[in-house]
Amino acid sequence: MRSARQLFTAVFFVCVSPALNAADFAAAAEVIGDRCLTCHDIDTRKGGIDLTPLLNKANASYGKHTQLWVRLEKMVARGAMPPENKKPLAGREKKAILDWFHHSFVLREGKEHIGPTPLRRLTRYEFQNSLEAVLAIPLKAPYRDTITGRLEASKIETLVPSDIPGESGFDNDAHRLGQLRPPLKELANAANFALEKFRKDPKAMKTVLGRSDIPEKLGEAEFKQLVAKFLLRAHRGNDQRLAEYAAGYFRQYQRHLRASNDSTASLMHVFEMILVSPEFLYRMEQSRGRDTPYPVTGVELATRLAYFLWASPPDAELLKHGRDGSLLEDAALKAQVARMLNSPKRIALAENFAGQWLGFGELISNHEYLRDERWNREAYDEVLFFIDELIRSDRSVLELVQSDWLYKRATALRPKNHGYSKADAASMNRRHADIFAPRQSKSRNRKLRYDPPILVERKGDREGGIITSAAIMRVTASKTRTSPIRRGVWVLNTLIGKAMEAPEDVPSIEEAREALNIKRNPTVAELLKQHTSKAVCNACHKEIDPLGLGLENFAQFGDWRTHYPDKAPVVSSGVMPNGKAFKSPREIKALLLQLYGEDIAENFARQLFAYALGRKLQPFDRISLNQIVSAAKKDGYKTNTFVEQIVLSKQFRYRQDR
Repeated sequence: MRSARQLFTAVFFVCVSPALNAADFAAAAEVIGDRCLTCHDIDTRKGGIDLTPLLNKANASYGKHTQLWVRLEKMVARGAMPPENKKPLAGREKKAILDWFHHSFVLREGKEHIGPTPLRRLTRYEFQNSLEAVLAIPLKAPYRDTITGRLEASKIETLVPSDIPGESGFDNDAHRLGQLRPPLKELANAANFALEKFRKDPKAMKTVLGRSDIPEKLGEAEFKQLVAKFLLRAHRGNDQRLAEYAAGYFRQYQRHLRASNDSTASLMHVFEMILVSPEFLYRMEQSRGRDTPYPVTGVELATRLAYFLWASPPDAELLKHGRDGSLLEDAALKAQVARMLNSPKRIALAENFAGQWLGFGELISNHEYLRDERWNREAYDEVLFFIDELIRSDRSVLELVQSDWLYKRATALRPKNHGYSKADAASMNRRHADIFAPRQSKSRNRKLRYDPPILVERKGDREGGIITSAAIMRVTASKTRTSPIRRGVWVLNTLIGKAMEAPEDVPSIEEAREALNIKRNPTVAELLKQHTSKAVCNACHKEIDPLGLGLENFAQFGDWRTHYPDKAPVVSSGVMPNGKAFKSPREIKALLLQLYGEDIAENFARQLFAYALGRKLQPFDRISLNQIVSAAKKDGYKTNTFVEQIVLSKQFRYRQDR
């Protein structure tokens, strides 16, 4: 059998031909061949990883091995490879791999770029919001200030299937949506339902069409005038080819009118066609066929901004600034961001972005997590209000880990001796309006009344941030018990941004329990030790296990406990990877910020950036990402600074076609 060095030499000299930067690739390939293949060749494949394809220069840029390169670069940059028991890479060896990666994956021909801009289709959430905006009618399930025993979905949500998250982690992932055919039949049914409401609402008709009734006989000029107004709303301010579209839809109107003999019904038929047309379902942008970045138009930027911050079409003011070109200037763009964050529609950031990223949206959308309506709504609202407060008061994103304030469910504040003090609103230095004021209950039925959570000062060491909230404790637990591994992985993967992949042949918890049958009641820590007894598991579990065990005092619904149901004591102390011990939730949070504070901030930027762009971030996004994080760091990692810097980035304001 050939050695790793022999294999490298054979592959390298066959595959590398004289070309620009061949020397740079040769240096990187030599390090991989010398230092990596002993563990990660085609035969050994430690951790399931074979790096031999990376020796082929044909695989040394974007292609099917991109993620393998990304994984290698990440491990080398962090110093995680080679492992601690091996000789570390020399400075020149590390530099060889990082330099090649930067040249081949971050830059294109030595220049910054933003990658091809994907076509964006509306998600169900965005589709419903867009119907509401275009038709000036409410379609979402109305907020209830009483408990009915059920979690209600809107009619649109029952008609249109939910979207499946893509590689970005969000359901607005353009690549994922692009692989699927739009559910046109369901979308048409939803549009038809919305139009039925619209035609029965004179106020909405007046807002949209400028008149509250449709004449029995609609002439061509009048039809085109009405349809032009509707098209301008449905096409999000894009007035190109307006006359051409109006003429085409007039022919469709005439054809339908001959069969229906009802001008209103025929006009609604045309409106339905518009609401399932590509121009409505997709966020169309002009393409110039370029492989270098160029600015989008003002109207296109207005649409991008509106769907990022509101998950909804741009309003009249935003379109005005888009049309006159002022939105393309930094000062006007920043002013619009501030205005939009002052709107009730900013709830999309907490509800749609954070609800998906952190997973607490599952409490409302996934009945697997249903305990009862009151509990689910209260647990959900505690985190929803918390996230919105980060935006409203422009707080540091690191307060996701620990804060001196939190939102507490109203039922917990009813007993006289609850021990909480309302937080001083003035101390929050709020910048934006209260979007939840209308949710205060007016019901006099104390038993059925539902009140939203209240801003309070943190009490003791158990609470603060969202890590120990009831919502997060629930979505990181099974139905019947807590899961330290699941919770530890959630903290590392979701909050810190360190992707955790299960290695091959890991024994299950049940197998670990059987292996410890010599002891009647093994502790959770003993089970985890047996479960991860293989050496290949240690690198990840030395980070996972302390985090999961440190949250064991919280039962699956977030209640504090000191004993398990079998009366065994809960042990939630541990030692972090840096050797520092903790004995309480507050101590573990302090160590989290100490060890991973910068990672948490960068991961927040990465998640919000991916959500804003509608795609998974790629290595070529790194330069902009670093600029976003750097600017936010100088401002204390304030939430709105991340938002503003993403909007100012080239990826957000430019497009590239190939």
